[in-house]
Amino acid sequence: MRSSNAQIAKALSLEPLSKALQTASRIVATTDEEEYKRWLRLELAGYFAGNSALSEDTVVPEYRTVTGQHFDLYGNRLQLESKLSFVNEMRLREGVEELESLASSRDMVTLHDAKLCELIHANLGVEVHCFRFDAVCLKGVLAAIRAEAEDRANILHSDALTKQTTTASEEIVQLRPNIYGVGLDLRALWRKLRSYCTGRGG
Repeated sequence: MRSSNAQIAKALSLEPLSKALQTASRIVATTDEEEYKRWLRLELAGYFAGNSALSEDTVVPEYRTVTGQHFDLYGNRLQLESKLSFVNEMRLREGVEELESLASSRDMVTLHDAKLCELIHANLGVEVHCFRFDAVCLKGVLAAIRAEAEDRANILHSDALTKQTTTASEEIVQLRPNIYGVGLDLRALWRKLRSYCTGRGG
């Protein structure tokens, strides 16, 4: 396993990220590192329902978060109160190769997530059509994925950490309908933030 780790580390240092992850996937294909194989499939093919590696309890990792803004069909930007600023964050589901392609653009990236648009409409009563963010944000996302890949490769040969994952992703705080119309569970959000800031969260 030590030689496998060395091969993966070499690929990550020399190759584009998507190619390096493909190399890692081939290297671990014959091992029993099921969690690592599953993570590689998710990162390469994306966190979409069509990916067999996606399970009901899979959460898109926090390191895939970008900050942007929502717009309607007419180009009007969604204005939000500060307590709802998290709505202007999105965890990207796209595979690494697509993220690399988007990162090569110097323009704003525009994505349409029908489910998220419906959620915003149902809970905030406003119509949005797309989410836009600066392509430069993707450099940070890709760097975080590379760092995650390196961390996971480094524990392949470690007896103490063989069966552990290196990160635990938090669930995205959901908008929930309530009698007041704004569907944010502030108490739940406060508990999550307090737990995270005191080091008790994942």
